[in-house]
Amino acid sequence: MSRFIKIYKENINGIIITLSLHIIVFTSLFFKELSINTPHTESEILIDFSQIIPEPELPEERIDKTSQPPLAGQLQTNIASNRSSRTAQTQSNKASDNQYEQEIAEAQNLLKDVSRQLKKEIPTIDDLKMPDAPEVKPEDIKNNLYTGESNIEYFLENRHHVKLPIPVYLSEYGGKVKVDILVDRSGKVIKAEPVIQNLHNEQILSYAKTAAMRTIFNRSESAPAQQKGYIIYTFVAQR
Repeated sequence: MSRFIKIYKENINGIIITLSLHIIVFTSLFFKELSINTPHTESEILIDFSQIIPEPELPEERIDKTSQPPLAGQLQTNIASNRSSRTAQTQSNKASDNQYEQEIAEAQNLLKDVSRQLKKEIPTIDDLKMPDAPEVKPEDIKNNLYTGESNIEYFLENRHHVKLPIPVYLSEYGGKVKVDILVDRSGKVIKAEPVIQNLHNEQILSYAKTAAMRTIFNRSESAPAQQKGYIIYTFVAQR
């Protein structure tokens, strides 16, 4: 042990130098490895050239008004104008449709009124007194059989009247009334329907129907069971 200490003391300077070298080498190797493993990053350098070089002024472009699209304001104005035009057209169409519908409704009401008039049951007058036209012979049958206060015409094929009442008419209205009739073989009128027109007064229609129902024709076994014919009464207005 003493020998080792003696050798240590004699060579202490060399040992210190050797250890120092080892420490230096170890430290160098450590830092070298550390620099290899650490990623290398570069910092960005920003340079502002705006304050160094001024922006060049661009020349003003010539605006061709004919070739440029309309501005936003003009486009909105056109849209508003077109919308107003469409609105006015729509309102006009609605007004026309309403007028058309109103005319259709009026026409339908008029048609219903005429239909009611045509279907209206014309009453007869039971206590109405009427003179009879004279009976004619078969060879004297003519279309115009009687002329007086009321002109009477009738048509019933191959038949003639036996009794032809003349409606006594006391009214300021006049006109011609046609009455469709059905006559049986015995000559009796079994149905009489006045052909109603707008100008007819209900009074003369009643007189015509009453006179037609009281009319009697000659008997005919060869006639149809219900023979069709008509009687026309021309009423002269009494002033």
